[in-house]
Amino acid sequence: NFYTVTVYNKGAEVVRMIHTLIGAELFRKGMDLYFERHDGQAVTCDDFVAAMADASGRDLEQFTRWYSQAGTPVLTMGQSWTENGELTLTLKQHTPETPDHTEKQPFHMPVLVGFMDPEGKDMVDALDTEYEKRGKSLLLELTENEQSFKFSGLPCNPTVSLLRSFSAPVKVEYERDLHNNTVQLASDSDIFKRWDASLSLSQ
Repeated sequence: NFYTVTVYNKGAEVVRMIHTLIGAELFRKGMDLYFERHDGQAVTCDDFVAAMADASGRDLEQFTRWYSQAGTPVLTMGQSWTENGELTLTLKQHTPETPDHTEKQPFHMPVLVGFMDPEGKDMVDALDTEYEKRGKSLLLELTENEQSFKFSGLPCNPTVSLLRSFSAPVKVEYERDLHNNTVQLASDSDIFKRWDASLSLSQ
């Protein structure tokens, strides 16, 4: 299993998820600590994650399931909108059975989302929210099989831009209509989501 996409592609994506979760500044501190501790040594994935956790002060124990649990998670999204301007996103994760495991535990998954008005303009900057802002997106952390995230103060029912920057290596399944795909293709500030919308429209 040394020379497969599981090692190289998934390995790189898992490291990138840590960068997304803790941010660029703390990731750099984690790298400095990692080299300080382990320069010249034979080390493990656990050593790397431990350095990131210690440098950032974050609990990454659940995150290590990305290294120990096989399978590609499936991410689904449901959304509801109320007349008083409250949006609820319900995110679910499910990992299909693999030969070595039948019962899968939830991953610690970073999910970057954006909200766009009918003209395709980002609305995250106008939100007063508890969730961390990353540029024109919000960072949601999915740690359960199902979680709901609520947002208030939006001026209109938005087009939701889910999994910006491909923030987690998962399969995404949710209903997409022509309007939402068209808005994302034409105006989404995230280049990955523009590509994703074009792929969806072509199918």
